[in-house]
Amino acid sequence: MEGPKPLSFEEQVDLFASRGVKIKNKALAIKSIEDIGYYKLKAFSLPLSRVDVNKERLYNNIEFQDILNRFYSDKDLRISLLHCIEDIEVSIKTKIAYILGQKGAYYYLKFGNWCNRDKYCKYYLEDKEKSFKQKIYNRMQRSSSIELKDKKNLKNNKYPTIWLLVEILTFGDVTELLDLMSNNNLKTLADYYNCKPEQLKSWLKSLKFIRNNCAHNATVIDIQLTTTPVSLSEWKPILFINQKEEITRRLAIILCIIKEMMTSINPNYNYGKIYGAINLLIDNSSNKDQAANLIGFKNSESFYNLFPKKPNPQRKYRRQRHKQS
Repeated sequence: MEGPKPLSFEEQVDLFASRGVKIKNKALAIKSIEDIGYYKLKAFSLPLSRVDVNKERLYNNIEFQDILNRFYSDKDLRISLLHCIEDIEVSIKTKIAYILGQKGAYYYLKFGNWCNRDKYCKYYLEDKEKSFKQKIYNRMQRSSSIELKDKKNLKNNKYPTIWLLVEILTFGDVTELLDLMSNNNLKTLADYYNCKPEQLKSWLKSLKFIRNNCAHNATVIDIQLTTTPVSLSEWKPILFINQKEEITRRLAIILCIIKEMMTSINPNYNYGKIYGAINLLIDNSSNKDQAANLIGFKNSESFYNLFPKKPNPQRKYRRQRHKQS
């Protein structure tokens, strides 16, 4: 069986055109495929397409610029989300260290002290404690931190104080510890963010998922969470809800979580770069409401209700230079 034939960059643009994509600036389209790649752009075009009875992928009223905007929006959004989620991660770690540290620098080493003993038997907690200690000991051996090498900060020359421990925990470690944490400790932590324990746990698991996607350069604008995080009633009017009355599991609910948590962490946080990336996606689309629907908003207005403060109109978003003339 003969394999796929190689196509020139121009022929790859023609392939998009043959399937219904409008090419207003062919030179720009060719250059974009040269630099980005046909299949990378095709991946961002899929939500804008449909498959006909012959299993051919077709586009209706879609411009090449729409696809290009989705690519650059996703690229910039990954960077912006990483920055914002890092602030949330640091805040959570600091609060955990503060809560557990109230009982002593090494109080955390005995899981029975602070874990949910009503939910987990002592043998399960002992296994978790053992594997956790081994994990942090291994990380200590690889660490170059001066503080972690200082014996006055270590118990039995092996385990760091709770305040240093959080510096070597990953986001995944944090979500695992929250699953084990007692109800009282969880409530104390959740109170810092004006939410309930189950809300906080579900939000952080969703943020961890998005963070991993961002860190590994996976697409985020087309993300779909495997489980729906616990939502707030005030989010529902702006989020897409399907015919089964199921709330969206797409990017929009992640943005709601971020906005809610950052209100407690930094009320003056500048969302300009997140706004710019999503605004590029929506405002420059030939169908604004469809673009908003694809990332989980009820309509385009819903996004602007969530992030009403627009960036300085004198500063054009840097990706506009890619817009076709």
